[in-house]
Formats: sequence, C-alpha cells, structure tokens
Amino acid sequence: MSDPEFYTTADVRRILRIGNKACLELFHRSDFPCIKFSKSFKVSVPAFNQYVSTRRVFNEVNE
Repeated sequence: MSDPEFYTTADVRRILRIGNKACLELFHRSDFPCIKFSKSFKVSVPAFNQYVSTRRVFNEVNE
C-alpha cells in the first residue's frame, strides 16, 4: 500500500493563487481536512480535491 500524497501550504497557495494569510485562514477552518505535522500543515491530495470541488473556496478565501 502506497502512502497518500499531501499538499503543503505552499502547494495550496500556488494552486489557489492566494497569499499566505488567506492560506493559513483556510487551513484553520474547522471544515478544511488538514493534518498538523509538528509546526506545519498538510492536506491529502484527494481530500483537497474533494473540498475544492464541493465548496466555493475561491470566493470564501478572498472575502
């Protein structure tokens, strides 16, 4: 069984074209499926794809 792939906050910022503050706000949302590793956050690729496909992330993050 292979390990799942994860996106870091830098990956999410690049994908969504958002700044660091907006990205951290997204990762701190209670409905965002992230995992905290030590001092960094990660989100699995399938969970991230599911999240952005079912929510208006671009509008919510930029408000």
